[in-house]
Amino acid sequence: MEESKHRFFCDRMLGKLARKLRLLGFDTVYYPEIDEDEIFEISKDRILLTRDKEVYRRAFAKGVSAYYVEYDNWRAQLRKLMMDLKLYNEIEPFTRCVECNEPLIDAEPDEVKDKVPEYVYKTIESFKVCPRCGKVFWKGSHLNWIKKDMEKLVGEWKME
Repeated sequence: MEESKHRFFCDRMLGKLARKLRLLGFDTVYYPEIDEDEIFEISKDRILLTRDKEVYRRAFAKGVSAYYVEYDNWRAQLRKLMMDLKLYNEIEPFTRCVECNEPLIDAEPDEVKDKVPEYVYKTIESFKVCPRCGKVFWKGSHLNWIKKDMEKLVGEWKME
């Protein structure tokens, strides 16, 4: 997986946006329970995404790149962010864990046999697993729904 040049930190108000950015393959950190100083420290080599105007203003004084997220709805947030930062060419869907942000690795069916439903084990040939949290991912029927939903927002992208 090629590393995206855009890396993000979503503040506590942007949990859904963080998950969607990860779904699209963007390195996106989200820790909803940390204080502002920790946010600025972690965001030094990232773009801080925030809904808080004061945090947005203070970020620049701390030498942190920040982007103020206007909308309340994650769909509008994602659409605007993608347009403003021109992120379309960086989309690498289904390459990061949506839970913990770790890059996913390929796994053989036998490696995940005890972690997936029996039907899935018998019918799916390729799996990805998060090396940090152990969550298992596969291309199930939900994948096409997710892909269509995201394409409405960000345009068409290649699914491998």
